[in-house]
Amino acid sequence: MNISNLDLTVIGIFMLISLAVGLYFSKRASRDTGEFFLSGRNLPWWLAGTSMVATTFSSDTPLYITGLIRTEGIYENWQWWTFIFSGMLSVFFFAKLWRRLGVVTDVELIEMRYSGRSASILRGFKAVYFSLIIHTIIKAQVILAMAKILDVTLGWGKWESIAISTIITLAYSTMSGYWGVVSTDFMQFILAMVGSVTLAVIAVGKAGGMGTIVTQVPQDTLNFFPSLDEGFFSMVFMTFLGYVGLSWWSKYSSDGGGVIVQRMASCRNEKESLIATFYFNVANYGLRTWPWIIAALASLVLYPVAQDHESVYPRMVVELLPTGIKGLMLASFFAAFMSTLSTYLNLSSAYFVNDFYRPFVKRGASEKHYISVSRWVTIIFSIVTAIATYYVTSIVGVFKFLIAFGSGTGLVYIVRWFWWRVNAWSEISAMIASTASSIIVYSHPELSASPFYVKLFTIISVSTVVWVLVTFLTRPVEEKKLVDFFKKTVPGGYGWEPIRKVAGEVERGETFASQVVKWIIGSLFVIAVTIGTGKALLGSTVSAWIWFIVAAISGIYIYRAIRERSADTV
Repeated sequence: MNISNLDLTVIGIFMLISLAVGLYFSKRASRDTGEFFLSGRNLPWWLAGTSMVATTFSSDTPLYITGLIRTEGIYENWQWWTFIFSGMLSVFFFAKLWRRLGVVTDVELIEMRYSGRSASILRGFKAVYFSLIIHTIIKAQVILAMAKILDVTLGWGKWESIAISTIITLAYSTMSGYWGVVSTDFMQFILAMVGSVTLAVIAVGKAGGMGTIVTQVPQDTLNFFPSLDEGFFSMVFMTFLGYVGLSWWSKYSSDGGGVIVQRMASCRNEKESLIATFYFNVANYGLRTWPWIIAALASLVLYPVAQDHESVYPRMVVELLPTGIKGLMLASFFAAFMSTLSTYLNLSSAYFVNDFYRPFVKRGASEKHYISVSRWVTIIFSIVTAIATYYVTSIVGVFKFLIAFGSGTGLVYIVRWFWWRVNAWSEISAMIASTASSIIVYSHPELSASPFYVKLFTIISVSTVVWVLVTFLTRPVEEKKLVDFFKKTVPGGYGWEPIRKVAGEVERGETFASQVVKWIIGSLFVIAVTIGTGKALLGSTVSAWIWFIVAAISGIYIYRAIRERSADTV
């Protein structure tokens, strides 16, 4: 392989710096679980927001996007662009609510919101479900991408790649906890962005410039929205509607999700939590998208034929970049990989220890004991993930499976904040129905061959009917628990009116309608920035200016709305 000693030295220096950060924060992280999992709830918005971006930017992301561009086109990025809508829900609805609750994990909400044995069972089950199943799938996807990169760049086998690529991350994340995770995230995000921009610039130059690329790639590839040439009910357009109309609110992380909630909860106050989440959405979609897409478009000119489209991205690293820069790019891959893996390692142990081991296995132990258990659990989960990764083959396939697998639970996670009648059995039944219907849909010979949007719609419909019926057939949460939750969060909307009357005089805050308006305009702003930037890079100047004007108008509104908020409104 064309990797020099200088390139390997650059990678080695980056690894040593990451380990040094872990050692530096290890003493502080060992004080208590609040430091180990939330950095003492004292993060500034810019560090929390950057950590959000770094965590969702992993080594699998550029490979995943390269696969989308090469097989479908730019419009297929709506697979993940559609989460702009749920991201803006987190900004204007959920960031302040999570911060007010003061949780360590999102699963902790369950016993604050629901009452009785069913709430305890649900909390313990979800802690194991997320830490051992969902997070294992996510981590396997991330490690698989790194294995593909190391196979192409260094010629390592799958087991070698899995072992070597996780050891450093495991070392510093177990030593330093959340402090090490967010601190290295900042450094890793900068390095990862520098690497992706560098490759995009060099790839475009090698392909003859953007003008050449735009004229040589298939024109359908450059569309930002699917064509209606084959009609409204064509496979392509219906799949697009499935992404935009279904996936963003039906996913298991529709009200924030564990990674984002952990960062919201670690902010200094609710205003900084809101700003951090808004900054994350702008950077995540509007800015970091385009270096990968541009490099993928250039690859269509440079490598028109490829067996594995996802592996073309690391192939460009090996064949296009000069010595030294190649090492920097490989270090950026490790940076993106390590930021995501370290986060999920830390959060998985947080779920297990905070929401299962501490409340149900061993109450009242010392903080030192819980931190020790957290570190051992992190190691055990890493071994489980390594075994799972060995049997995974497709990054895009795993991503689409994750969208469908948790799609029956997203609605109940949103509704539980705004309707008092939702109870623990609502969530339990939604999870069971979603899991069962996902297994049936993906294993049944005929259903498994159906289009993605049909799978998604089937899972959502079955799960929603089940949990709504169960909600009305089971007892509501005890009144005192509902009153306490309402007073602490003041969620807004009209679904809490019966509880509001019992709770007495409670500060209402901003209206539900006002939040909806901000959500719509905020979503429009991020979409306009994302598409406007792409149009400008592809040379569509007039179209770019139209989108940028929309972004400017909506951005001014959002800026004023956020500026008017006090540091802590409750």
